[in-house]
Amino acid sequence: MTRFGIIGGGLMGHGIAVALAQAGHRAGVFDNDPATLASLGERVGSAVRRTATAGARVAAIGDRVSAVDSLAELAKQADVVIEAVSERLAVKHDVLASLEPHLAPDTPVWTNTSVLSISEVARAMLHPRRLVGVHWWNPPYLIPLVEIAPGAETGPDFADHAHGLLTELGKTTVRLHRDVPGFIGNRLQFALVREALHLLAEGVCEPGTIDTVVRAGVGLRWTAVGPMENADYIGLDLTRAILGSLASTLSTESHEFPVLDRLLAQERTGRAGGRGLFDWGAGRAEEVAARLAAGIRHNLSGPA
Repeated sequence: MTRFGIIGGGLMGHGIAVALAQAGHRAGVFDNDPATLASLGERVGSAVRRTATAGARVAAIGDRVSAVDSLAELAKQADVVIEAVSERLAVKHDVLASLEPHLAPDTPVWTNTSVLSISEVARAMLHPRRLVGVHWWNPPYLIPLVEIAPGAETGPDFADHAHGLLTELGKTTVRLHRDVPGFIGNRLQFALVREALHLLAEGVCEPGTIDTVVRAGVGLRWTAVGPMENADYIGLDLTRAILGSLASTLSTESHEFPVLDRLLAQERTGRAGGRGLFDWGAGRAEEVAARLAAGIRHNLSGPA
């Protein structure tokens, strides 16, 4: 059993804790917000129930996750530390600088950033070779994929250790050759989001239409055959011809996103604000969360 220390008890932090506890490990969670720590047990229990776990095992998983009062206490208990604080470089720098004096030089530290450069995150560290980018996908207790990336100074032994340990946990682990913002998954995902926003801005369709096309078409295909294998399957000559025809019409925007800017100016921030691209009336958030969990479980239980 490995003892994990998780800094940040929010959406990703408590979800990672549940994923680790599912695999039989213990996770201590520290957060500087007392309310976040106070609600940890309740949120862990809700997450476990979304995995369709039942009976005594729900309590057993929950018992492996505990709140920790300080960074010093977390460091003392942990074999591996996972940083899962907000995606702001200054915040991560402050947390890692505060953590390291309490750690032995060879204790691994994983940063769960999904968009920041691992090398940039490591700049605040006395021992940057110990830092590995380990990107869990939300919800971590349901989605098996974990992306691993080294920073410029990451020691190969620390990257190897992270890969081996996560594989032992039963996760689907992929390794990047080098540090790139967004890893692989978010770069692909937000390239699609950018094109979707472009279609909306051009008046091609409604937001729900885009979701229908992805869920009933592209998404079904990609759960079985990924885009690279599909390119080979249909033929690289056809792939090249399609790209040659479409590429010049696709969005390359890097700064202007009028659909989002217009909605944000109206304080339509999405689920948390009650309205965004869609209206989030009573019960919709719970329905989407349940549908997401059920859909992931269904896909994972289907034929390979």
